[in-house]
Amino acid sequence: MKSARFSLPTAAALFLGLTTAIGPGAVASYAASDKPLPIAHFAQMVVDTPHGHLFISGGAGTDGILVTDLDGGNPSLISNEPGATGLAVSADGSTLYAALPGQDAIAVISTENLTESARYGTGAGTHPDSLAVAGGTLWFGYGTAGAGGIGSVDGTGAVTLAQDSGSWTAPPTLATTPTPSDVLAAAAQTGDTSAVVTYRADGEALTRQAATALPVPDLGGLAVTADGRHLAVSSWLKATANRYRVSDLTVDGLFPETLAGKSVAVAPDGTVAGCGCNYGFEAFPETGEGSYNLYEIDAPLHLAPHGLAWAPDGSRLYGVAVDSSGGTPTLRIARNPESARVRLIGSSAPTPLAPGEAYSFRASFDSYLTLSTGQTLLPGTVRITRYDDADPDGVLVPDPTTTPAGTADFFGSYYVAGTAPLTGPLSFNVDYAGSGHYGPATQTFAVPVAKYAPTLTLTGPATSGRAAPLTATGHLTWPHAHVKTGAVHIVKTDLAHPSGYSVGTVSVAADGSFAFHDTPQVGGANTYAFTYDGGTSYLPVTASAKVQVSRATPTLNVTTDAKSYHSGATVKVTAHLGTTYNSRSVTLYDQPAGKSRTLLKSAKADAHGNLVASYKITRNTVFSAAFAGDYRYSPRTVTNNAILTPTVRTQMQWPLATTRIGSTTYQVFYKSEVNMGFNVQVTPRQSSGCTSVYVEHYYSGAWHQATSQRCVPLYSDGWYGYGRSLKLFTSNDHYRIRAHYTPPSKAAQTGSTWTPWTYLTVRPGSLS
Repeated sequence: MKSARFSLPTAAALFLGLTTAIGPGAVASYAASDKPLPIAHFAQMVVDTPHGHLFISGGAGTDGILVTDLDGGNPSLISNEPGATGLAVSADGSTLYAALPGQDAIAVISTENLTESARYGTGAGTHPDSLAVAGGTLWFGYGTAGAGGIGSVDGTGAVTLAQDSGSWTAPPTLATTPTPSDVLAAAAQTGDTSAVVTYRADGEALTRQAATALPVPDLGGLAVTADGRHLAVSSWLKATANRYRVSDLTVDGLFPETLAGKSVAVAPDGTVAGCGCNYGFEAFPETGEGSYNLYEIDAPLHLAPHGLAWAPDGSRLYGVAVDSSGGTPTLRIARNPESARVRLIGSSAPTPLAPGEAYSFRASFDSYLTLSTGQTLLPGTVRITRYDDADPDGVLVPDPTTTPAGTADFFGSYYVAGTAPLTGPLSFNVDYAGSGHYGPATQTFAVPVAKYAPTLTLTGPATSGRAAPLTATGHLTWPHAHVKTGAVHIVKTDLAHPSGYSVGTVSVAADGSFAFHDTPQVGGANTYAFTYDGGTSYLPVTASAKVQVSRATPTLNVTTDAKSYHSGATVKVTAHLGTTYNSRSVTLYDQPAGKSRTLLKSAKADAHGNLVASYKITRNTVFSAAFAGDYRYSPRTVTNNAILTPTVRTQMQWPLATTRIGSTTYQVFYKSEVNMGFNVQVTPRQSSGCTSVYVEHYYSGAWHQATSQRCVPLYSDGWYGYGRSLKLFTSNDHYRIRAHYTPPSKAAQTGSTWTPWTYLTVRPGSLS
């Protein structure tokens, strides 16, 4: 089982409600430093710990071998080694061998004084490249595309080619164990596969053990495990974690990680360096699960072919990164690569956590390296120290509870419980001493402790009778077990106390409930503000409940001294207020048609309950009387409409004489005049009003309607003229005519009105 990846330097994304600070040195001990190398290209690297050297070749286009100290510093150059590629150190560490493909030679260089002591020619066109020392002999892969082989150099410098009984279609890459042995492996990519062969080297004798073709179209790296029993082959396109047995090249188990990088290397203690990625490299054990560490390389650089090398004691792992063209070589030095980084994770419950509340703190772990079979807890000692105001220097938590590893917690955890301090911060320092391949870690976790507000809900009546008892209940809710502290204070606001006044304090039950009883004496809105003071642990919280308390309806009316008026008349408006409790104020308003309401008069009613005002009317007007209410009587408004009677003027056109018939005056027309006219003028004129004209004929002892004209708009000057042919009238009969004015249906400024009857008679002929 492989643990989840994590990013350094912090793991804040996994902290549950905690803040974190990395302890001193927690990351530095695992740091990987980067140093640009002063060469144009990179070919291969070997580590010479006894003499404190790194030897780095640059391949074609370079003229020497770069030498640095073990920190990548103090660079110097072994010059006149043109195009050096493959490097190997002799079994006794005194000699560096460097392949010079362009020179068809192998250089022999002293690791003590860094000077070339010999150069062995390998034959024209051999182009030696890959080197390895096995069975006491220096072996080299040589050749060009299409043909290759394995040669040897004995202790006298004698070169022998074609030491392999088989054939190679390309120059093979050689590998051997990290410490002297007789195991040698060779591989070369040939199209979509790679040929792999293992050998036993005995002096200058090379004996094949196994040969196969692996489905590897992009051979990245080749390495032999420290015990000489297995082979590691890396490929990006066909990456696997297969371990190939040296004796027969069959798969014999898996490495903990997939080998997908462009290089793979093995330390003398068996630790493997490689990666299941293309953006860095890892260190991991040969068997088991997980890895020790992952070292990422920032784009656009990537791990170079042959770019990994171990310090013999495993204390450092060296990697070289290059850009896409193979340039810009950069050395990365990983310290303590075999000590897996352990990340400490702190989580606290509950959240939020208030002063005085019970809490639990759990320290758990994460690492690239998973637990071994049978382990249920990360090995090593864990100390948890609590810091608060009472113990600012910290107090060790004795015997924290442990939880074994499980599906949700791969490394087990340590658990402590307690009570949050009433004042000041709370934090825990977790110190893991490390054990085996697990490195030490220390980290301090701040547990946020802060007052928070619980949720306050209220239940009560929406309405109530005045002087009747009522009960309001409330409930405080916390997100988890809480501290019993604090009380609820009630402030009531009503008409008598607009700024509010305290009406008591009630206690809170253990379950957060409380109740309040009241008998309101003032009607109207009674608002109760309930404030929980928070006590010693929580923030205050307030909620309000409004109760409408009933009030009696007062007697109130408004009258005018008439129902209708002519324009300019004075209206006497009287408001009458009946019994009330503590207010006798009445307000009169007038609202003429089409205009806003305005204040007419406001004052206390007189001893008879009346308030009188005068108003000069110019259009229909609504008068209203308002009582604002008091402690026991509700507000009330009443209205009364005063109607403006319009002024109507009539005019008969073209009568030639008048006559009296009985007591009535008649207008006399002669049929020779052809038409009669009846004009009506209405003041004030309203654009949407209309006039109707009615003509009646007297016969059989009664008046009968002869004709009419209904609802005709007035002219723009307020007049309307009605005309009728005189031939339609019966000679010498009696007629009468009148008009009716109808105001607009909306926003009428006046009422309707009738004109008086005008009487007429029509005589034949003409006036003599």
